[in-house]
Amino acid sequence: MTESIDAEVARTLSTIPVRASRQMTATEYQVRVAEVLNLFDIEAVGDETGIRYGGEGVELEDQPLEAAVRILIGRRFGIPEALV
Repeated sequence: MTESIDAEVARTLSTIPVRASRQMTATEYQVRVAEVLNLFDIEAVGDETGIRYGGEGVELEDQPLEAAVRILIGRRFGIPEALV
């Protein structure tokens, strides 16, 4: 994903109010991101080693969605220090 797409996604998401609830572990974060991506038919499995994508990974047109999911979950639950 290019810097401009990341910046655009971050700018757009900054307008959505999100209240942080608690800090997750790195594994919980990876699992939660994978669970949400699966809701959008992006085959993903999260565990302590990271997120593994099925098939050929995340399609180019789905990369902004993947970035948005990571940002929103990070804003809601905090990005674990192990992933920063």
